Amino acid sequence: MGLREVNAARTRELILDAALELFVDRGYDATTMEHVAEHAGIGTSTLYRYFPSKDQLVIEPLALQGHLSAALLARPEEEPLDVALGHAVISLIEAPRADQQRLAKIDAAVASSDALQVRLNEMFVHVRRELAEAIGARLGRPGTDPYCIATAGLTTLVLELAADPENDATIVLDAEAVVTRARALFRSLADEPPTSPRLPE
Repeated sequence: MGLREVNAARTRELILDAALELFVDRGYDATTMEHVAEHAGIGTSTLYRYFPSKDQLVIEPLALQGHLSAALLARPEEEPLDVALGHAVISLIEAPRADQQRLAKIDAAVASSDALQVRLNEMFVHVRRELAEAIGARLGRPGTDPYCIATAGLTTLVLELAADPENDATIVLDAEAVVTRARALFRSLADEPPTSPRLPE
């Protein structure tokens, strides 16, 4: 890594630390990008060059976007879909992210802001669509195929339940605990698959 890349990485870390500190102290909604730039000691234009929007200051460290679908597509083609999905899920949960202290601040920011929770839900919808496309690519089907959409939806739903077991926007930060809960949830669903509604004729 060259000097320019090192300096850019340091600036990015400086911005994230400043932003998360403000989100905890002031609340996410009350913190502006101008506040973040001032607290980080940089210009607003520099801040926007690294993070085009405020929500990216929370979303980027979570390392969710694109990871699940990429992990699935990286699995061997001959591997059964359920096995490949299992490896992709573990890869996502165990992916390197911010340290525990930073993740705790992100958790606090999310819990304090309805708008940020909505934004994260939108991101999860995008993750589901990406995964449906990846499933379709493995099966030779379009990503809009109902089976692909349903499989992606079930996979991401279990991930959300495993990471937020109380459904209160309080994220479990321990990867091992999330993996254990995800295994239990998938096992339960395998033993008792969800019922598909039968519409009256």
